[in-house]
Amino acid sequence: MNCPRCGKVYQPVMGGRELCPSCIKQEEEDYKLVFQFMTSRPSATAQEIANETGVELKEILRFVRENRLHLVKADQALRCESCGTPISSGKICDNCRKKLTNSMKKDIDNLKREKQKSTEKYSISRDKQTGNISRKKKT
Repeated sequence: MNCPRCGKVYQPVMGGRELCPSCIKQEEEDYKLVFQFMTSRPSATAQEIANETGVELKEILRFVRENRLHLVKADQALRCESCGTPISSGKICDNCRKKLTNSMKKDIDNLKREKQKSTEKYSISRDKQTGNISRKKKT
């Protein structure tokens, strides 16, 4: 397999990053460099960090999206994937996270109700005079 970062051929490791060992090592060195810089300048923007450290902006933003780093203030370069609001970490803003959580809770509740309905027991009987079939829920 070819490394998507440098193009070298390498043997991928099951469950590991899809990078060659030398690119993984470089990535970790970049992370350490950015982390050390952020300890001395915690309020720096992603662009300032990139300019000062030489680490690519997209790499810094990936660290933030993976929650390996947390920007002190929302950065214009990092936006919520759902609504586009500037964020300081992760992939979505708090408002979108709450909406998504509520939506998922409603979906789970609906699934539970549907499952309960499908497992409820009924008795079926036929009226002897009319021949109509009726269904009654067992309690």
